[in-house]
Amino acid sequence: MPRLFFVTLLLLAGLYGSDPPQEDARMVDLNVVALDSHGAPVTDLTRDDFRITDAGRSETIAFFRHRDSAAKPALRLAPGEYSNRSAANVPRATLILFDMLNQKFGTRGTTTNNLIHDLQSIESADYLYLYILTVNGSLYPVRGLPGAEGESSPPGGEPWTRHIREMMDKALRDVLQVREPGVVQDVEWRAQMTFHALDLLGANLSRIPGHKSIVWLSDGVPIELGPRRSETGEFVDFTPLLREMTETMDRSNVSIYAVRTIMIGSSDNINAPAPSDAISSARGMAQSPAAGPSPYNGVESLATLDTFANLTGGRPDAGKDIGAALRQALSDMRTSYQIGYYPPAADWDDKFHKLRITCTRKGVRIQAKTGYYAWREPPGAQSMQAVQSALATRFDAAEIGLTARLVPLNSRSARLEAHIDAHDLVLVHQGDSYHGQLRVAFGAFKPGVQPVLSPVTPFDVNLSSLERDKALDQGIGVSQTLQLNGDATAVRLIVVDRGSRAIGSVTIPVPEQVPRKPQ
Repeated sequence: MPRLFFVTLLLLAGLYGSDPPQEDARMVDLNVVALDSHGAPVTDLTRDDFRITDAGRSETIAFFRHRDSAAKPALRLAPGEYSNRSAANVPRATLILFDMLNQKFGTRGTTTNNLIHDLQSIESADYLYLYILTVNGSLYPVRGLPGAEGESSPPGGEPWTRHIREMMDKALRDVLQVREPGVVQDVEWRAQMTFHALDLLGANLSRIPGHKSIVWLSDGVPIELGPRRSETGEFVDFTPLLREMTETMDRSNVSIYAVRTIMIGSSDNINAPAPSDAISSARGMAQSPAAGPSPYNGVESLATLDTFANLTGGRPDAGKDIGAALRQALSDMRTSYQIGYYPPAADWDDKFHKLRITCTRKGVRIQAKTGYYAWREPPGAQSMQAVQSALATRFDAAEIGLTARLVPLNSRSARLEAHIDAHDLVLVHQGDSYHGQLRVAFGAFKPGVQPVLSPVTPFDVNLSSLERDKALDQGIGVSQTLQLNGDATAVRLIVVDRGSRAIGSVTIPVPEQVPRKPQ
């Protein structure tokens, strides 16, 4: 039988004083797409076919598997059982972001026409979604994600893209507004709203398992601003926002494919003096040919499109062809490889690390992120951030499959019985056993107040080969006795995989058999 985890936690505010768990070695988790000379996926590679160097150091692959994002049969749930994957059964997603906020007026019309033309020729649009980033910085769903406003018919029917012209006409009537004069020139505000929107989309995509992509149609935003372009006349660095966004994309397994929509001849940042090589290297971008630092208004917005793609494992240099980028993103989402390795502890040095992933088989082109920020972090900080992110959303994250139910024990307590899908976990093979580092937390929802969070508890999995096979077949069991505070309406189980940084969460309503306080 799968191993069960028995602990009692009190979901009551003010009772948590335990020390954070001590974290073990930190894994760098990579999603790798392998393509042949025609851009078609290569699906028969093994661990021995890959080579990885991190900041020039050759790394040993600790975890390897081939991912296939084919749709799985819908789960059959027992009475009173809930799952984070039972609603839409969506195995992957490609989301188009039409970025009107960072395009000139003339560019928007060209982008709209090209987008309509290219979407009408898409053969299958089952797992394809479309949002507009409006000139006011908000997100408008033309065809929203499952469970979101704007969602169209479920997979299998007539492709929604057949009606894209009417859908876009309505969307543009809804979103086209004139910005306030002071906002038009505020590059800092545009950059902040863009990072926020990408972060929000990344978090929303966590509700879908597997590899996802965002095809970003944009003129780009700067990563930093010089004094002449900032609102305050001071240097502005957006690296903290970039870090937050890329961490969200990592947890949700999302890659960015950038499409340059800027019109030929536009002067927007094309001829701006480039940053110094030191700044470029720190940001993970190609160095400029200019010698030494020079005054500049902002890191070139077009260059940062490649930076976003490189940091998330998407396709850089997508050019101006929306259809080509979209078709490649849809193809890349179908199959990929997950590869993990453990850098030495001293290598987490608050610096940018360049990555090089190669394949020993001739004719195979590798697409993966080309670098990452090796931030130092206090023990438990990364897991706590992931848990808090999962608790703050109104939907469940589905990178890790979960099913759960609450069994009332008496008037104030219930037993949570759950299963974790072992296929979604990083289980590192060492000797005769398989090891995984999970972190588990619980949230209690009450009317009118912020959710209450339990401590983040280590749940390290150590399985023999036989136990691992059973876990893959039956799941890993979690049993938890919860003391409910009377007016709790729902409980959310949150599981974080420290290896891949993936999150799974499932929300279970409190059964009526557990009395609640009068409203």
